[in-house]
Amino acid sequence: MASRSKIPAAPAEFEGDAASSLELTKTGKFAIWFSILSTMFFSQIAINIREFPASTDLFAYGFFVIYLLATGVAHVRVVALMGFFAAAGLAAVNVSFSSELASYTSLFLLFVLYVPFHFRLKRMLNLRPVQDYVQQAFVAIAVAISVTAVVQLFAVNVLKLSFLTNISYVLPDSIRAAGIYRGDREGSGGIVKANAFFLREASTLSIVTAFAILVEYFSNARKRILAILTAGLLSSISGSGIFVILVGLAFPTSLKRVPHFLALSLLVAALIFSASEIPGLNLWVGRLSEFQIEGSSGYARYVAPFEMVQRGFDQGASAIWFGNGGGSYLRTIFLLQRKYEISDPTWAKLLYEYGVIGFLVLVLTFLTRLYSSTLRPEVCIAIFFAWISAANVLKPEFVLLVWILTLVPHRRHLKTPSRSVEGIWVAPRAA
Repeated sequence: MASRSKIPAAPAEFEGDAASSLELTKTGKFAIWFSILSTMFFSQIAINIREFPASTDLFAYGFFVIYLLATGVAHVRVVALMGFFAAAGLAAVNVSFSSELASYTSLFLLFVLYVPFHFRLKRMLNLRPVQDYVQQAFVAIAVAISVTAVVQLFAVNVLKLSFLTNISYVLPDSIRAAGIYRGDREGSGGIVKANAFFLREASTLSIVTAFAILVEYFSNARKRILAILTAGLLSSISGSGIFVILVGLAFPTSLKRVPHFLALSLLVAALIFSASEIPGLNLWVGRLSEFQIEGSSGYARYVAPFEMVQRGFDQGASAIWFGNGGGSYLRTIFLLQRKYEISDPTWAKLLYEYGVIGFLVLVLTFLTRLYSSTLRPEVCIAIFFAWISAANVLKPEFVLLVWILTLVPHRRHLKTPSRSVEGIWVAPRAA
């Protein structure tokens, strides 16, 4: 074993006994809990500064990043960060030469949300207890949101307490976050889908509980917790979370898993084609039949965005490579005045606004963050699928949650003993 003198130097306030494990201080625990809570319970609450609604989760994101840097335990990927700055500069130049539909505000929000992806905890630290604590906090809060969803589903559909449909209906305008609020969440049979009251969409509830199910399954696998999370997922009556779980579990992470992936794909295809004959199953897969129905939810989410990308690429080579400018996607939809809704999934929004180059830069940034973390590959696949396939690219609550879950990097094997850390971030646990 190498001598202690070969261990990389660390700030004096973060030195500790190498044999001790790490424990978060009260301040560190508060930062984690408040940030995760803000993504699920406070995301629709905002501080409206003139015309700019600063949501609670965006504030939590900023404060957490500053706190991480202030402790001195943050690692910055300098080369990647400079490349990200360069790409942002090109995007800003493109906005200045694009039509009036482009917006610096949208580009600035994208920049603010993804710059922190280049900051995380240092690899030389023994941070497994930190990752465990983050995951436990996330699962605990997801359990709370699941219980809320089950209660809401009963209260709205059986007791007819319509004011519990969404927290936005009872929030004053001065503290209500901006965005589209959907109250028409009826599924097949006229059942109002649950969104756990605090979330915007039923699909958000479905995706959040799906993430928690995967995290819990690959960590503690407590049956009672998995049952509660599954109840929350089913309360959403949304297929989004189910597809997230299937993709996370089935997508091959090695060549050995390719046969399993093909077998499960065939099984899912069989279930989809026979959904109408299986009671209850059509509630989750019925949207697949909407792809050819203009104006349907399935058409709006999957077909219409593809048409938007084609429209953007028709503007010429510059639009293909560099896009039509940040913020132009939704403004173009407004000018088109279609009779049906057009969604803005991440893949379509990035290709339309930032072109092939911008799409590749942000996708690589996101993937690098995921796969250099200590998260299981199955969870990483599920998160990436949810991010790229839905309108999550500019949602602070989604981006913040991913940032927290990937806060701890994958730790390479070191021949030298790891340092414990103490101070305002983590402290050594007594033996």
